[in-house]
Amino acid sequence: MSPSDCDLGSLAARTGIKRRDAGQISEFRMLIVDAQIHPWARGEATGHHRKSPITTEILLQEMASAGVDRAILVPPLWDRGGNAYALSAAKAHPDRFAVMGLPPAGGFDPKNGRGRLTEWMNQPGMAGLRFLFNAPDRAAPLLDGALEWIWPLAEDLGLVVAMLAPGRLDRVAGIAERHPRLKLIVDHLGVPRGASGPRAFDHLPELIALSRFANVSVKAVAVCDYAQDVYPFPSVEAPLRRVFDAFGPGRVMWGSDLSRLKHSYRECVTHFTEGLPWLSDDDLRQVMGTNMCRMVGWMPPVAA
Repeated sequence: MSPSDCDLGSLAARTGIKRRDAGQISEFRMLIVDAQIHPWARGEATGHHRKSPITTEILLQEMASAGVDRAILVPPLWDRGGNAYALSAAKAHPDRFAVMGLPPAGGFDPKNGRGRLTEWMNQPGMAGLRFLFNAPDRAAPLLDGALEWIWPLAEDLGLVVAMLAPGRLDRVAGIAERHPRLKLIVDHLGVPRGASGPRAFDHLPELIALSRFANVSVKAVAVCDYAQDVYPFPSVEAPLRRVFDAFGPGRVMWGSDLSRLKHSYRECVTHFTEGLPWLSDDDLRQVMGTNMCRMVGWMPPVAA
């Protein structure tokens, strides 16, 4: 039994969702799993996100209208309740939601780090960790080495770690190289905060350089939001093609970041499923759902 089995158990054990290995997943129909949605019930969002809350009920309605089966919930910073609301949604709907949780305020205490992190990850519905390094204050722990203790522990426990680290992909490369068994996800294709149009992809050489590390995957989240043209967003096809050519369809995960969309949720789905003809049916099956299922241990429930 691996350390991750001993310390955390599978997502199946924590949510009631059965697990299927990568080979078996491919036998099922295409399941659409949104790799990133911010849910919240009270208060007003900040920045470029919609101001009205995305409650569990609203989200289920929007998913039904867009043809989305499941979603990874990422608690937003503006929700002072932290991970609680997202975890409550996952507990109520374990077949629809899992949570990529934010570290607790103040971070994890390195003292008894394994015990604290294991306890935190054993919360029903918790599927991984997401770190935000997209502002100077948020990036400080990454840059000053304060998080160095967590990477080998996460590697040992088999945790999935997502990072929003625009402009700091060299740090991601260092972590990936030092910890080759650590499952890393680069959020938003590494696009800088607030970027759009061609300049949103100026960093693409740095992102593509990460493809040499087999343990690094990327989330193609809110891709259309970086476009300055309209559906089907032809301006983003070339950079997307470069990402797919580098990482392959087995290491790219589609997501909406629903709260920031300027177009319909359904268009966000069909942009990939209908608008990128160079992706095969099997490619789409991976990108739209089975990659995330495999990574966090969700078994698609419906046979093809």
